[in-house]
Amino acid sequence: METPTQIELQDADTLENPDDKQDSGFVLDALQDAAKVFKPWQDLCNRIDDTWGRTRELNDATDWADDDLDVFWASTEILKPAIYSRPPVPVVSTRFSIRDQFLDTASEMLERVIITTLSQTGIDDVMRGLRDDLIMAARGVAWVRLDEDGYHPRVVVEHLDRTDFLHEPARKWSEVGWVARCAWMTADEMRERFGDKREGGGQYVWEAAAFSERETRKGEGPHDNSKQAAVWEVWHRKDKRVYWVTEGVDVLLDSDDPRYDLETFWPCPKPVYGSTRRRSLHPIPDFVRYQSHLEKINDLTSRIYGLLDSIRVKGLIPSGSEVGDAVQIAMRENDDDSMFIPVPAAAFVGKGQEPIQFLPVDMFAQTVQGLIASRQQLMQDFYQLSGISDIMRGATDAQETLGAQQLKSQYGSIRVRDKVDALIACAKEICGIVGEIIAEEFDADDLAAMSMMKLPRDKDVKAQIKQVQQQAVDADKHLAGMQAQLQAQVQPPMPSPQVAPQ
Repeated sequence: METPTQIELQDADTLENPDDKQDSGFVLDALQDAAKVFKPWQDLCNRIDDTWGRTRELNDATDWADDDLDVFWASTEILKPAIYSRPPVPVVSTRFSIRDQFLDTASEMLERVIITTLSQTGIDDVMRGLRDDLIMAARGVAWVRLDEDGYHPRVVVEHLDRTDFLHEPARKWSEVGWVARCAWMTADEMRERFGDKREGGGQYVWEAAAFSERETRKGEGPHDNSKQAAVWEVWHRKDKRVYWVTEGVDVLLDSDDPRYDLETFWPCPKPVYGSTRRRSLHPIPDFVRYQSHLEKINDLTSRIYGLLDSIRVKGLIPSGSEVGDAVQIAMRENDDDSMFIPVPAAAFVGKGQEPIQFLPVDMFAQTVQGLIASRQQLMQDFYQLSGISDIMRGATDAQETLGAQQLKSQYGSIRVRDKVDALIACAKEICGIVGEIIAEEFDADDLAAMSMMKLPRDKDVKAQIKQVQQQAVDADKHLAGMQAQLQAQVQPPMPSPQVAPQ
């Protein structure tokens, strides 16, 4: 009898049903199990999005939305440019410093093609999406694919929504056995992609898909009421296969070998992670670390604003007297900032000759000052937890030394260094995957056009070789002719005359 651990390891080795290679049950079960594992994180991310957007779910009106001070929004806007500010620029070279003209030319050409591809695909928008997901949800995912719909092939880099990506739950990325992305497809798109596969009764397999109006949150997404189905593209490392499945269809929509022969197998780089649960790839957004501080800051801000509205000049004036009528007429234009309450004139007996008796507001002012001081301390604690140093916020003290300000700047840069390194590593992997696909799928004409380099073709090289050989033959003939001509011009020496003896 197999233990549960053995069964789980066996199921993770393959997603194919050994009894029926076309059965989609194993793949759909694996996707559903992974979705259950990451559902608490998805729910938390939805709440974070609502808080950042100052919106509340209709079924839970008690959710805090940071309506008063927007500290959460301000903190994310400070972190964004500190983590990423400009698109990456790839550099292609040999692993070691090898001075070879051919390798240098090939590296320069590939570098130019990658730069052109990243510019065409909008890499800056992709990196900004990864950066925002890293700050808000502690995980961002990119996906690379080859688009062959046009006249020339092109490599497309996409930023995937967190709900459109799943992977096998594992302790670390090297142990992940499969990754999957979701594409929402209409009936026409599925007919074009999977239309040639039929069931036994002659019906297309994709017609049983669960088409429905795509669920959106708060008006986000398509608004044409088109019915779409979620099609998952699953890449399995050990099977070395790619599966396409969808809910409602019991068989695989398609199954094929990987389109690209990549070094990492996956068509996506490792996701950019922030904090994760120990010994797992379950993201933990930074929001959970300082959520209580933000709620307290928001509560104190509401109380401060409420007390400020209550602090007004309030006084008592005698009613029914000429003095009271005169005061009311004099102060009638300032009713918003002051309030005068008429009381019987007899109440002013023995209270002096002042026509107005003002109520004290010192207690209100002291309370407001105390709340402001408490809120300032909470904000300092929040800045310490979030890693936003004073110098990053643009706040400084005139009495601070240069060394103190440099320490603040260094402290802030250290706190975001891991996030910066994660984005750099992701951009490097994206460039590597793009370069591999370009080297395998693009022909010489596309490479020359995208790199704007005039490189010799095979026929050009052969023509040059033939021309050089002909020049060598002509040179030999010319030298032979010159040698014969020189020999003809040179005459033997005349013998010297002999003198007869006397």
